[in-house]
Amino acid sequence: MSDMRKLDLLAISASKKAVDKLHDYLKNLREDVADAIAGTTAIYHKGTISGSTILSANATDLDSVITLANELKAAIAAHLASTGIQGVHAAASAESIAAADAEDQGTANTLLNELKADYNTHRTESGVHLNNDSTNAVSSINASDLASSITLANEIKTDFGAHILGAMSAGFIADM
Repeated sequence: MSDMRKLDLLAISASKKAVDKLHDYLKNLREDVADAIAGTTAIYHKGTISGSTILSANATDLDSVITLANELKAAIAAHLASTGIQGVHAAASAESIAAADAEDQGTANTLLNELKADYNTHRTESGVHLNNDSTNAVSSINASDLASSITLANEIKTDFGAHILGAMSAGFIADM
């Protein structure tokens, strides 16, 4: 077989793979649009990003509050910063997390209260999401002691988790 024939076959194979990927993307996009029109899925983001999933268990004591608060900080920071061609947001979010990592009850309270405020502002910030998230608001009182920090940390985990799941299953066309 000639080298030109081999190159032609490689080009055809690459083209078929690209067409298959485009077909899958368009199929998923059609499903996303149908779900959005039907109101069965809330779509806030263009896709999902790594680093924004919370793996820690719910908080039950001070150590788990500190662990969860710090994991939430990292995940929410990654989420807020995700813009651009492969970012999940249509535009940059104005929020940035200034509080230090949690090390004790006081720093955990400070961090959790800031995460609540920044996340709640971010959900409905103008121009950031494909659709504003009016559903997944954190409504627990601010953290001031162990009991309120446990409640707040667990609610942020739940509401933020639901917020990041509001993504298009089609993903990013740039990934093709």
